[in-house]
Amino acid sequence: MLSPTIGRVLSAVGAVVVAVALVLTWYHIDRSALQGTTETTGWQTFTNLRWLLLAGAAFVLVTALLKQTRPVLIMRTVVGCVLALLILRRIVDPPDLGFPISAQIGVFVGLLGAIAVAIGGLVDSGREVVTAHPEMAFWRQPVGELGTGPDGGERARRVHRVGPSGSGDGHGEVVDSTAEEVHS
Repeated sequence: MLSPTIGRVLSAVGAVVVAVALVLTWYHIDRSALQGTTETTGWQTFTNLRWLLLAGAAFVLVTALLKQTRPVLIMRTVVGCVLALLILRRIVDPPDLGFPISAQIGVFVGLLGAIAVAIGGLVDSGREVVTAHPEMAFWRQPVGELGTGPDGGERARRVHRVGPSGSGDGHGEVVDSTAEEVHS
C-alpha cells in the first residue's frame, strides 16, 4: 500500500524540480560564435514566465504542508496542470529570437516537474475519494455485500404476512419475499 504522504511528496519534489529547471538550459540558439552565447536558460529567456513558475512552485510547496482538504488538493492539482501547460506551450511554440532555436533538457525537466505536481494532487484526491467512498476502490473487496444466509435463500422465496393481531387479515402486513412473489 502506498504511503499516505506520497502525493504531497510527489507534488513538493515536482515543485522543486520546476524551480531548479529554470536555471538549466532550455534552448539552443543556432547562430555564429561572433554573436555570443548559443544557449539560454529558462530564467534568461522568460521575464514573466519565470515568476509565474516560481510562484506556482512556492504555492505547491505551501499546499503540501497544509492540512489536505478538498480545496487544497484541487488547487494543487490545478496549479500543476497550469504549470505543465505553460511549459508545454514553450516546447511547442518556442520564443522567436530571429535564429533557429531547439528545445533542450531544461524545458523537459520543467515539464516533468509540473506533471509530478499534478499527479501528486491527483493521487491525494483519489485517496480522499476512496476514503469517503470505499466501494469505488476497484482493487478492494466490495464492502457490505451479504450472502444468501445459512438457509440457502429459502427465506427469500417465502412470503410471511402478519396482521396487527397476528392474523392474516392484510392490515399491517409485512412481506418477506421477492418482488416476483409480491406481484403474483
